[in-house]
Amino acid sequence: MNLRHLILKKFLPLVVLFMTLSVLSLNSTIQKSYYAVFETFTISVLNGRLADTYFKGKPKEAATDFDYNTIGILFQSKRVLTAITQEAKRRNLQAQYDYKGFNITIDETFIAPLLFFTCLLIFTPGSWQNKGIAYIFGVFLIMGFAYLIVYFKGLYMVSKSGVREMIYDSNSLDFFQLLHFFFSSVTIVTVVLLTWILVAFRKSDLARLFEVN
Repeated sequence: MNLRHLILKKFLPLVVLFMTLSVLSLNSTIQKSYYAVFETFTISVLNGRLADTYFKGKPKEAATDFDYNTIGILFQSKRVLTAITQEAKRRNLQAQYDYKGFNITIDETFIAPLLFFTCLLIFTPGSWQNKGIAYIFGVFLIMGFAYLIVYFKGLYMVSKSGVREMIYDSNSLDFFQLLHFFFSSVTIVTVVLLTWILVAFRKSDLARLFEVN
């Protein structure tokens, strides 16, 4: 293996491509194009998994808010919301809801892992047909991991707020916090690399990766 060849012909172009795509993805116009998809995905995961809590997206103020990299999540206990609604109806008043909230960043949770995997796949030896198939499976696995990130992020933030009206002991809170911090950038990079190796390589491809032309 020629280390200089590997760095100049494969590693540096991969880094340049990844950085270029990452910078482009931060453009507000581009972010707007995929914001709604990831917001819907996030809200669906949370409402589907934490059944006693109601989640919704924080409304964006178009006049002042141009950052579409952050999904604002509002949440409250369904039992609390029901009680407030019923009391408001009884008194013939408009219900006033008090929500808690937290943020999920799109680039860290979704875009960066997908771009990193895409760049790795582009520079992987093999036919474009095989790369296309690998890309489909890889995206599926990475979005599955994003599902876990969103779920455990929501679980941690809700349990920390106490809004679910459930009593959590210190051990449970420590466990939720451990899960929350486990899904860090290091873990995300590791998962992307493992996904890449799993879906993109055959034994012969691994040998060709380190060939000197």
